[in-house]
Amino acid sequence: MKHSRVSVIIPAYRAAGTIRRALDSVLAQTTAAHEIIVVDDGSPDNLADIVERCYPTVKLLRIENSKTAQARNIGIEAAEGDFIAFLDADDHWHPQKLEKQLAIFVRYPEVGTVAGRFYHQEASGRIQHSRAKPKWYDRILTESGSRAFLLGTMMWTGVVMVRRETLGEQRFIVGLEPAEDRDLWIRLAMRSAVYLMSEPLATAVLEANGISRESISRDCGKMLEVVERHRNLLNTLARRRWQAYICYRWGALESLPRKALPLMLQSFLHWPFPLLGLPAMESCGRVRRMLALAKQLSQSIVARNAAEGTI
Repeated sequence: MKHSRVSVIIPAYRAAGTIRRALDSVLAQTTAAHEIIVVDDGSPDNLADIVERCYPTVKLLRIENSKTAQARNIGIEAAEGDFIAFLDADDHWHPQKLEKQLAIFVRYPEVGTVAGRFYHQEASGRIQHSRAKPKWYDRILTESGSRAFLLGTMMWTGVVMVRRETLGEQRFIVGLEPAEDRDLWIRLAMRSAVYLMSEPLATAVLEANGISRESISRDCGKMLEVVERHRNLLNTLARRRWQAYICYRWGALESLPRKALPLMLQSFLHWPFPLLGLPAMESCGRVRRMLALAKQLSQSIVARNAAEGTI
């Protein structure tokens, strides 16, 4: 393929224990990357030493700690490729990832961004693949409005490859981490066609303290900001549905009932109807979660009162 140079950008912070796995997965590609750029985001460990000593062909950039958005942006500015692919230092690719994604770009010149399914590996070692309805996969997606917003949120950074001309001057928004990637993918989904591959081509590893593994409260809080940033894509009803969905996800993953229950109530206040068509929604999931939280909170109150009564 003419003009098929791929630049791989890997932001890294406290990743000395995982950077080899990430880099080895890129170097093992059946279609070689034109360049690999590791952006050392002020990492206090020996990450830079490992890269310099073990991977002399990798371009290493050092910056003061500024989180992933700025690190990726600096990598983009330094990249020479016709395509940009992103990988975090705690994740890894499958050997044919670049080859198969480049084939999509060749087949469909109108496609600006290729992403798709992936595996995620939990701390326990359990591995499962991401889910979405089959209608989104293995076809050209040209979306606008709320559907472009949804499509952008479905793309995971570790499998995204984008044409340089599609990316243009678009960059990650500093301060929007860890939702800065979805914000950019939404913007790219509005600029050109997207293709989601049904074959998982990468694995997201849930490493403790990984740069892409922020707390649920920060993630959901920033996603609410993303909704507001793209209010031009979402009418009032769509915006309220997304706010309700994010509050539900926040409450579903919050471990403390006294914090989770208000979030669930807020979700229903935003949108009391079923949240159909949004990611990973189970039938009556909000109702079941809210009832379970109310029961847990009630039991904890009863237990506390009983304990205080015995003092």
